[in-house]
Amino acid sequence: MNILVTGSNGFIGRHLVNYLRINTSHNVFEFSRNHTFAELEKLVLTIDKVFHFAGSNNSKDFNDLEKVNVLLTKKLCSILKENPKIELYFGSSSQALLNNSYGKSKKQAENICLELERFYKIKVYILRLPGIFGSGCKPNYNSVVATFCYNIANKYPINIIDPHKNIELIFIDDLCNQLNNLISKRNCRQLVDFDSKYRISIEELASIIQKFENFSNCSDILEKSDNLKKNLYKTYLSYKK
Repeated sequence: MNILVTGSNGFIGRHLVNYLRINTSHNVFEFSRNHTFAELEKLVLTIDKVFHFAGSNNSKDFNDLEKVNVLLTKKLCSILKENPKIELYFGSSSQALLNNSYGKSKKQAENICLELERFYKIKVYILRLPGIFGSGCKPNYNSVVATFCYNIANKYPINIIDPHKNIELIFIDDLCNQLNNLISKRNCRQLVDFDSKYRISIEELASIIQKFENFSNCSDILEKSDNLKKNLYKTYLSYKK
C-alpha cells in the first residue's frame, strides 16, 4: 500500500513515517516544506491513503494559522480529488471545538476535508488529537509535557499558570500504533477517537515529572510504574543533556 504523510518533518509526521517504515511493508511517501505541489500532483494517482499532519499551532493570530491550516488543506484537497480511491486522515485537534484562533482554523480545515468527501466521494476521517508527547517534541513551544520534561531535566524553572486544569494526553508511540491500525480497519467512524489516552491535571503532571529528578535507577520506574509514568519518564530522559 502507498501511504503519504504530510508534515513529515514535524513531530507526529516524523514519528509516523519511521513507525510505518520499521513495522510495516507499506511504501511511505513524505510531503513537507521541502517538496512542491507539482511533485504531489505527479504522485497523487498512486497513493492509497494520506495522513495530513502538516499544520501550524504556534500563533494566536488567525490569519497566520489560516495560511497553513486552512489554505494548505484546501490546496491539498484540490489535488487529492483527482484520485477517487484515495482515503484522507486529517490530523485535527480536540481544540476544534473551542473558540480560539487555532481551534477555529482546525475546524475550518475539517470542513474543507469533509467537502472533499461530500462532493467527490473520497473517504475522509477526522482525527481530533489530544495533547501528544514523546521524545523529539519541541519544548517551550506548544507542548506542556515537553516543556516540563525539558526544563526539569535541565534544572530550569517551570511556570504553572492553571494548576487545576485537566488535559488529555497520548504517547506518540501509542498514537502511531493506532494510526497504523486504522490503515487496515474498515468501517471506522468518520470522527476517530483514540485509546490509551491519559487525563491528568497540570499540577499532577508537574509533580510526577519533578519526582524523576530523585530517581537514580531507571528500572524502578520502567518496570514498576503505570504506563503514563513510564512514558513520561522516557520523554524526560530524552531531554537530559
